[in-house]
Amino acid sequence: MKTDDSRDAASKTDLAQMQGTWQLVSAMEDGEKLTEDKVKQTSIVVEGNTFRFPGLAEDATSTAGTFTLDAIKRPKEIDSMSTEKEVMLGIYEMGDDSYKICFAPAGKSRPSEFASTLGNHQILQFWQRQKKQ
Repeated sequence: MKTDDSRDAASKTDLAQMQGTWQLVSAMEDGEKLTEDKVKQTSIVVEGNTFRFPGLAEDATSTAGTFTLDAIKRPKEIDSMSTEKEVMLGIYEMGDDSYKICFAPAGKSRPSEFASTLGNHQILQFWQRQKKQ
């Protein structure tokens, strides 16, 4: 059994890695692929445990809010709370300069796998770190 200290350390490592500006690479919601135009217009900025979508956020869970990570769970878990206090439960997986994330609709159970299929209403997103200009 993992201790709270190891949970905190792992979650802090992932949180540090998640800092910065990310560009959406692809997304699906309820089994429908987000159009290329909308994907290209969507970015997210992570600062501390806050997030905001500075531009178009049509497929966003919310335009801004906070989140908490649990990097010990498998798959890793994320809880996101919008500025409107809407909570969405999700899972995530970090890469070096990328991450994937899958959210259930507000009020629904956390996803158990990275999948967005017709009828499950889950949002599956792939993000790539924006290169410094």
